[in-house]
Amino acid sequence: MKRSIIMRTIAVLTAAIVLAGCATLDEGVLSSIGVDSITESSVSDAEETSGNIDDSSEVESDNVSENSSNENISNAGDTSSDASDNTSEPEASSRADGTSTPIGTEKPAATEKPVDTKEPADTTKVVSSASSASEKNDTQSKPAVSQSNFTVQWKKSSDWEEGGKKCGGYEIIITNNGDTVNSWTAEITVPDGMTLSSSWNGIFSISGNKMTVRNESYNGTIEKGKSVSFGFNYAANASMNEGKVTVNGSSAGTSSANSGGNNYNNNNNNNAATTRKPASTVPPAPSDPKGTTPVSQHGQLSVKNGQLADKNGKGYQLRGMSTHGLTWFPEFVNESAFRTLRDDWNTNVVRLAMYVDEWGNGQCYMGNKSGSLELLEQGVDICIKLDMYVIIDWHVLNPGDPSKYTDEAISFFETVSKRYAKYPNVIYEICNEPNGGVSWSDNIKPYAEKVIPVIRKNAPDSVIIVGTPTWSQEIDKPLSDPLDFKNVMYAFHFYAATHAGLRSNVENCVAQGLPVFVSEFGTCDASGGGANDFNETQKWLSYFDKQGISYCNWSICNKDETCSVLRPGTSANGNWSESDLTENGKWIHDWLKKH
Repeated sequence: MKRSIIMRTIAVLTAAIVLAGCATLDEGVLSSIGVDSITESSVSDAEETSGNIDDSSEVESDNVSENSSNENISNAGDTSSDASDNTSEPEASSRADGTSTPIGTEKPAATEKPVDTKEPADTTKVVSSASSASEKNDTQSKPAVSQSNFTVQWKKSSDWEEGGKKCGGYEIIITNNGDTVNSWTAEITVPDGMTLSSSWNGIFSISGNKMTVRNESYNGTIEKGKSVSFGFNYAANASMNEGKVTVNGSSAGTSSANSGGNNYNNNNNNNAATTRKPASTVPPAPSDPKGTTPVSQHGQLSVKNGQLADKNGKGYQLRGMSTHGLTWFPEFVNESAFRTLRDDWNTNVVRLAMYVDEWGNGQCYMGNKSGSLELLEQGVDICIKLDMYVIIDWHVLNPGDPSKYTDEAISFFETVSKRYAKYPNVIYEICNEPNGGVSWSDNIKPYAEKVIPVIRKNAPDSVIIVGTPTWSQEIDKPLSDPLDFKNVMYAFHFYAATHAGLRSNVENCVAQGLPVFVSEFGTCDASGGGANDFNETQKWLSYFDKQGISYCNWSICNKDETCSVLRPGTSANGNWSESDLTENGKWIHDWLKKH
């Protein structure tokens, strides 16, 4: 009998040793289970209270609960689950340049509370049964979001601070790797206090820390292997975290890509000439065989007898595309897009439209000097690499009088003309569309006479385009009062559905030898919308081709308006198919290819 009692006691003590995780049996262990010492009386007491050795499981649970409470691991089921969840979703790590390390395909998001990492859990003390942990999870856990067939790419376009807020811009590209869907909804966790200054290609709403984006009527369908994109500019109490995006209720795999590697900083007092990249970073030579691409063939352009001429003095016509506002559509400033324009669209020039101060938008040059300049320089560098010509467009629209920002224009053109002084690729357009009643002689010409010498100091042979009154429609005004500089041309802009009546005036100016450059035109009306008038457009372009007058179409972007050449949601990365093109885009593409 005593032997039996002793054996039972040894069994109890053995369980206690396992529970406590101790290598030695000391008084602390004994006292933890109510045993002061190994005596016959204590063994008898143990026999009376235990009844059955199987009841030791109750002692075990009580003991673990008491010991574990001192180490914040009283809930063994939660601890086990949390340790696993903590490794399921790696965060994008920030770099010094503002880019992020791409995130791999995510595991389903867990909803358990995070592990208390102050003191790692000692797994030797976790003794709750699997069934107990399972029961707790069933009652306390939310179901994990399932993995989807969608992948999502974040592309940062801008990053700055304004009014004590963190501000920025993003394009998010959703790719469908599964069956075709006819609608989509994306949900994104956003910082506290987030508001949107602009958004596109989606229907946006924000509730607390969740932003919901639903498709527009035109971009709801995503076929297998195809993508759609939407974008937004925001202000918030903290910077946006390029994290998880849920698409149609499932967690999409994500990656991060800084659009062109930029990290724009807004500073209204920022001097555009400071902290610039050294000129040595400009590509030294075209990437294509010498002599096969535009600049290698034609070199430094000039103006002779009212016409644009190449390095050999022969007439040369530039035909190309204008970007939309750079900081609204920064994703289109990429090598693949420009190479597609050169090789598939048969263009030899890209116009980079850098808005100066449009509607007080913080992304225009006056609100974001360094960011705007950096993006423009990126575009110029790409054109140099591709051996194309490029127009640096000081896109005056608001305010209509270019002289309002004369000092800023001088600083800007001093910077870019110095950087690109040795490159024949670059053409300077110093005021896009003067308007609002400003006159040629009183406003535009005096402004040009201050800005042009700044460019000439660094780039004495470059071609310079000067805007004309009434949104560059009154091309005749400089006829009687021209600028006294060589290699200067005058801008004329038209939109086919609105400006048919201006053709005779243009023809008269050309006949009198005025150097005309059509730096912007559209196939629709002057608002950029309405119906296309391809018949009138053909009349204009046929005349320009006959006269050797250069022109650029507005615009290479996927904005939902008539004058865009790409359909909403189309990727910015070039290699566009016919199905990617708008009605206007198809017509312009065919004209440039065939004429």
